[in-house]
Amino acid sequence: MKFLKTTLVLFSVLLILSSCRTEEIQIVNPPIENELVANSTVANLMRNTVAKDGSDDNIIDKASCLSIKLPVTVTVNSKEITINDKDGYEEIEDLFDLFDDDVDSIVISYPIEVILSDYTVKTVNSDEELEALAQNCKGENEEDDDIECLDFYYPLKASVFNSNKELILTLTIENDEEMYKLIGDLEDYAAVTIDFPFKVILNGDTYIYINNMQELEEAIAAAKNSCDEDDDNDYNDDDCDGCTTEGVKEIFANCNEWIVEKLYLNEEYLTEEFKMFTFSFRENGSIKIDNNGDISEGTWKVTGEGNDMSFSINIPNYPAFNGTWYLHEVKEGSGVVSVHLLLEGNHLRFKSQCSVVKNELSDILLAEGSVWAVENYKNDGVDKTETFTNYKIYFYPDNVVKAKKDGVVMVGSWEVSSDASILALNFSDAPVNEFNKEWTVASISEMQVVLEANDRRLAIKRID
Repeated sequence: MKFLKTTLVLFSVLLILSSCRTEEIQIVNPPIENELVANSTVANLMRNTVAKDGSDDNIIDKASCLSIKLPVTVTVNSKEITINDKDGYEEIEDLFDLFDDDVDSIVISYPIEVILSDYTVKTVNSDEELEALAQNCKGENEEDDDIECLDFYYPLKASVFNSNKELILTLTIENDEEMYKLIGDLEDYAAVTIDFPFKVILNGDTYIYINNMQELEEAIAAAKNSCDEDDDNDYNDDDCDGCTTEGVKEIFANCNEWIVEKLYLNEEYLTEEFKMFTFSFRENGSIKIDNNGDISEGTWKVTGEGNDMSFSINIPNYPAFNGTWYLHEVKEGSGVVSVHLLLEGNHLRFKSQCSVVKNELSDILLAEGSVWAVENYKNDGVDKTETFTNYKIYFYPDNVVKAKKDGVVMVGSWEVSSDASILALNFSDAPVNEFNKEWTVASISEMQVVLEANDRRLAIKRID
């Protein structure tokens, strides 16, 4: 771990130069139960968990053990596009899906840089060089070493000791790459411990606390095969093998206030034109469209099974949606539901959040006896958590929220949007009025709610 080794060298020099102050060196017996030992089972599991996952861009490189460093320019079916982030992979998929009777092709503009599973970066100048690196990867959907069903919640702290049991360095680990390098360098140190407890994330949306190495080993081992790691070459598993008419009807029966996530019609994006619309697909086959209070009506019908399903829409006031669409994909996860429709090169995607998510969020915030605290708050990248240390937050059923510190109570209001995507907070007094935002709900669990708003990120945790 280069930055660690450099730091240790500098630290050693400082020790020599200041030998008269050796009494300040902290001598501690490293807690054996928290020690991270090189080549141990838990260390190997941790390494596989934090290894660089290369499956996101398989639609380009067809290799799950490496990823192409962005941005990258590719030509898809004769159209040149630049991929700047993950949304670009979906754009490639959309171009592939425009027609069913053509041969899809993708041409990479070289040179490019690729990141290997150990975070090594290599320059690649041709398809042949890329394919040679890909030969080191497992095949499509073959079981591999990386573990994608559990993630560490950063930052984490580690302590480094020398052979005299002296604490020589305390590290703050900010991401997977730093953790991977620390594990790779364990043999260079007499002892390394991890500070417990800390959190891990299961399957992208559930947080659990880990209290010791044994619990960590058990959690990673249990999570190893607990989710679809999406190591195929078809971005986002875009198929409807398991789709049924009854299943689609149930999705619409359980969810309300659908929005237009994407509308691409006649080679023109119309999403912005309809971004304020909400759609309600009723069980009787009718559609209610609400355009900021202007109500329209239409009809819908779904027929067929599996990958041969039709989705008919007729809205007299908004003909852009009308036609018999092909049901391409249904995605569900963490309460978010997306329905993707295709029609002769046109794309329509509706997105909603099931009402149960709102109920869960409200129930979590209002759980009997629950008290909340600010776990982490960043504003434009600046960590301001300390400003709100020792504040206790209480949510009440009448949409009242109170923040209390040292006997001083600050009163505000809270509200969850109808689609559960927004939590609005409004306090009258400083400093908590800094939270007066319509926050996007990034994730929820019984013990934590994570909120985002532009360049801000707020995480609150349940403390009682």
